[in-house]
Amino acid sequence: MSNIEIDAPLADGGLMSYHEKGESCRLAIETLIGNDFGAPPRGLVFTVDTDSGKTVKLTIPYSHDARAFVTMDGERV
Repeated sequence: MSNIEIDAPLADGGLMSYHEKGESCRLAIETLIGNDFGAPPRGLVFTVDTDSGKTVKLTIPYSHDARAFVTMDGERV
């Protein structure tokens, strides 16, 4: 069961939901990039460099059981 939600706030004030908390991380990845690839991914990583110079990464594992996690400058938070 995942610990993430993926939503797109819309210009008209609405919200498009792509992934609900509790659905598997694997389903989140398949929703975002599909499932028609050769070797399956190990996961999906979003990287953000903050204004203060820190690097934040959100890692979503390609798994039905694992949970997503966040690191800041390489340290898991």
